[in-house]
Amino acid sequence: MADRARRTDVHTVPLSVVTGRRDLALATVVEAGDPGIAWAVVSELTDPSAYLRGGELLLTAGVNLPRTAAGLRAYVDAVAGAGVSAVGFGVTPVHDTVPAGLVEQCHARGLPLVAVPRPTPFAAVSQAVGAELEERRLRDLRRLGEAHQALALAVTADAPVDRVLRVLAEALGGWALLARVPPGTPAAPGEAAPARTGAAAASGGRHATPGAPRDLDPDLHGLVARLTLPHGPRSAKARYGADEVFLHTVGSPPDDHGVVLVGRPDPLGITDRAVLRTATALLDLLARTDRGAPPAPGRLLTALLLDGGIAGEGLPLLAGLTGGGDGHAGAYRVLHALPADRGRHTAPAGLPLDTRVLDAVTGPPGLLRAVLADRGDAAHREGLDLLLLHGWIGALSGPVPPAELSAADRAAASLLSRARAAGGPLLWEEGTDPFEALLDPLGADALARGVLGPLAEDTATAQLLRATLRAWLTRHGNWDRAAADLGAHRNSVRYRIGRIERDLGVDLADAEQRMRLWFALTRWRPGP
Repeated sequence: MADRARRTDVHTVPLSVVTGRRDLALATVVEAGDPGIAWAVVSELTDPSAYLRGGELLLTAGVNLPRTAAGLRAYVDAVAGAGVSAVGFGVTPVHDTVPAGLVEQCHARGLPLVAVPRPTPFAAVSQAVGAELEERRLRDLRRLGEAHQALALAVTADAPVDRVLRVLAEALGGWALLARVPPGTPAAPGEAAPARTGAAAASGGRHATPGAPRDLDPDLHGLVARLTLPHGPRSAKARYGADEVFLHTVGSPPDDHGVVLVGRPDPLGITDRAVLRTATALLDLLARTDRGAPPAPGRLLTALLLDGGIAGEGLPLLAGLTGGGDGHAGAYRVLHALPADRGRHTAPAGLPLDTRVLDAVTGPPGLLRAVLADRGDAAHREGLDLLLLHGWIGALSGPVPPAELSAADRAAASLLSRARAAGGPLLWEEGTDPFEALLDPLGADALARGVLGPLAEDTATAQLLRATLRAWLTRHGNWDRAAADLGAHRNSVRYRIGRIERDLGVDLADAEQRMRLWFALTRWRPGP
């Protein structure tokens, strides 16, 4: 029935799997299809419908079960109306058998009914349902990870669009098709878009998998037209013969764009939709490349990851692209590198980097960015030295989870400025001063000079005031200790600190002002 239709937005386990477990010894009393069970709950309320979400296996011993036919009808109508998938009735101690009236009403309502024998506690049924759901969740995670890795490899293939569609179709157990729309020809309202399928598909040939329609029928053609309008919807669903077809826009009108179509007999579940979203995102990126140039998946994926545009379900792509194995919660590092000033350097494609997430175009000329799986400080230090032999000065961030790659990218960029100034590679290590890594030398010096103002001048008075301020801040404002360090009278220290406050317009009783001045004193590099 419609109110017990299998939900695709939650994980469920078929009722037949639960009743088929020998350890539970459940007996089917009323058979009415094989609905999905989202959870098993126990309730002895006369009307538990207000506390149900739908999809449950409702367990009851009939403590408050109505005894009249009208009461039983109202009870079954209420729980069925709440979306309960099935009722599990525990026999004894209240009832020796399943009440005939309940059996009759479940038959009439088309609600599955199973008997729970006395030796089987309700807790065992709940635990069994939970175990089956967890097994399916882990199976879906494995399938999702495998699909993501296959998609990651597909993007690096010679014909990435065709390969992505093939992986998508195999992962979903159906067919896939990319209907392209030529640049500058968005559909007008009520007019079919000139989508190209079959031999008329994009210049690269027919982008479709076996089983896909050779040409779109009028209904699908009309949906493609709507989806490719500049302000139209982005996704839709339709029937095509025995298949349910899912459509999603790829690219953005009026540039080269199209629609990816996926068809199969069954609706898409949670994992299926996650795979489809990732594949669509990759096809969308591939659609943005120059049609006259080969795709650059490494550059596209690097920009996607480091510029903050990746969705959560796309993160496992990293494992397949960076040599990080099959884990999804590993740590990664971001590399920034520039050619050394002296001598020749190896082309980016020839560098010994165990990653496909590589970008040698974005940013300043010659800048290389990459995401590497974390292999420990020692291994990465050797890798930076090897890069230097190839003519590149590199800077590598610390290890971060995938969600923090954007921050690691910024850290590596700042660290590269210091590496260039030092003339050698730098690795972010535990204990690294964040200010040293995140501020390039020129930027830190300019900031310090701005904060110090007249104290940054190359005069005897400025030098004396800087030394006094540093000693006073080191001693946390203790006049006597600062005076002893300087070899001066405490009143002289008071006078100099007062002058610094007047010259800079600051109040050194303010902790923030003291912090800024300490930062400036410790980061400023006076000239020769």
